[in-house]
Amino acid sequence: MNRRINVALLPVLAMAFAGGCEQPAAIDGAGIELRAEHLTVSPSTGPVTHVLVRNLGGRTYKGRVTAKFPPGWKMNTVSQPVTVEPGKTERLPFAIERGTDAADNAYPVELSATGDGGAEPVTRRQTIVCASAPYGRPTVDGKLDDWSGAIPVTFTTAGKRTTVSTHWSRRAFSLLVAVEEDALTPMPVGEGASAFDAVQLALSPRNATTPASASGKAQRYEFVLAATKLGGRCYQMMRPGRSVAVAAQARALTGLELDGTAVSITREGGTTYYEAAIPFKAMPLIRPDPGRELCFSLLVHDAGGTPLRDWGVPAGLSATQRKRQAWCNWRGATRPHTPPMDNKIEWGFCSSKY
Repeated sequence: MNRRINVALLPVLAMAFAGGCEQPAAIDGAGIELRAEHLTVSPSTGPVTHVLVRNLGGRTYKGRVTAKFPPGWKMNTVSQPVTVEPGKTERLPFAIERGTDAADNAYPVELSATGDGGAEPVTRRQTIVCASAPYGRPTVDGKLDDWSGAIPVTFTTAGKRTTVSTHWSRRAFSLLVAVEEDALTPMPVGEGASAFDAVQLALSPRNATTPASASGKAQRYEFVLAATKLGGRCYQMMRPGRSVAVAAQARALTGLELDGTAVSITREGGTTYYEAAIPFKAMPLIRPDPGRELCFSLLVHDAGGTPLRDWGVPAGLSATQRKRQAWCNWRGATRPHTPPMDNKIEWGFCSSKY
């Protein structure tokens, strides 16, 4: 099997929204942030997408939001009035009456909000993707032949690509993370202070939130995939109902192994492939059904290589959504001075990529 032929099935463009090239959410005197949510099914199926309008200011915002979608798309509307109370978020629906699937899974969107008071418009350019897991049961064996039915999402950090592909079945959530990196640094025996490579991921129900303080309770399932002398293991870091205070603790991964999870971590050329199938019985609050939405995000730890790769950055979250309680620490983790983005990012279950 030629692994590189399979890699060609994954988009390899350095997307304009990735690696810091994306415009940040503009904020005016009223404290308005704009963000287009990702699609959870392909555009050609005519889904409804949403634009989030967050009011971080101290007064009510009244205005109109306009969204410009890719050329050739027909929308039921491109402009809507909005009223947002202080500290609240409004979610405006925009239905796609006719859309086209892009081979690179990248869809540019231009957003603007014009306040009734005549202030300068708040504007944002963003690239959204179809963030969804089609139904499928790939074999976790280090081969990529059975991943062609996925919908890959690619982003770039410091010139290195990360491509994420997902599938779901009634039994497991499967993912393949292709990490372009100079070398694979496995978890050392004894788990000393040395940093090592890993993929950290979080899944939660669609309406879950992240506590604002360490006294809150988690609403997510969180895992770490790391290479070991046995080839690779999955470790469970967090589950709903547990105090998020443990997120700050630099815990050892040993002893947190999640039994029943299939993991394969292999390397070819300049790419490391993290492949795993996490059983849904370990995530009872997440119900796998076609059309159901969930929250999914991940961090890529590339020891000695790139800075921490955070899906929340290319996914369009703003600096106001960096939350210390959103991700767990562990011995050997890449920990930047600023906390990662929140992990509550939309993803979906669909019947197929089309």
